[in-house]
Amino acid sequence: MHRGMGIVLVLGMIIAALFAAWTSESRSPYFDPALYKGSYPCTLDYDGTRGAIDTSVEDWFAKPLRRVSEPSLYFSKPPAGTTTLRFTFLPAFVEPVVVRIDDLYGEQPRLTATRVVDQVIVREGPDHITRDLAKAEVEPIIAFLASSRVLNLPPDSCLSGIDGVVFLIEANGPGGYRFINRWGVSDGPVYDLGNMMFDLTGWSNGRQGPDRGELGRPYTDSDGRRWPRPDPVPAPEI
Repeated sequence: MHRGMGIVLVLGMIIAALFAAWTSESRSPYFDPALYKGSYPCTLDYDGTRGAIDTSVEDWFAKPLRRVSEPSLYFSKPPAGTTTLRFTFLPAFVEPVVVRIDDLYGEQPRLTATRVVDQVIVREGPDHITRDLAKAEVEPIIAFLASSRVLNLPPDSCLSGIDGVVFLIEANGPGGYRFINRWGVSDGPVYDLGNMMFDLTGWSNGRQGPDRGELGRPYTDSDGRRWPRPDPVPAPEI
């Protein structure tokens, strides 16, 4: 009798601990909380609609990143004086591809990349990569960041659209934290930067990979408006 009660109590404690861990993960923020209070443009709206980022990104965007042990770039800041840049590709029906570069501008940039089943056509190589990057590999990305000013683009308050694919660029470093999300893009600076980072992995593009070819190409409606709306060129910093 006492042994049975002991087993029940132990099982109850295990269940309680698992529940506490689950609730802690689901409630702790992953991205900058200010995103849910600010006012940002909607790239799917031509009428100037603005709004905050919906808190659903904590489930939609953050849970897949947690599952592959990716740190929060906002709360887990990189070492002083260094910059971390991360591209997360979130397709509609499969897990994300994540490509992170630590110490982008430093003496020894380092690549960390994760992919899952169905993201590539040929299953060549490992699904998790960590390796040092040569200067020649990061120089085109650094030049693109400077010329496109992509990190100056605002977040997008629209989280739905015609095509269920999200491109998310994050950065943190001396210039502060950046969060740039775009829905369904197949051209423009966010798309280009994501694919430049993906190319560092050496993986071929999958059924829902970031180099989307003809999938989701922008289209023009009967009023002559392009969807998704193209990003404006950010103004130079003064």
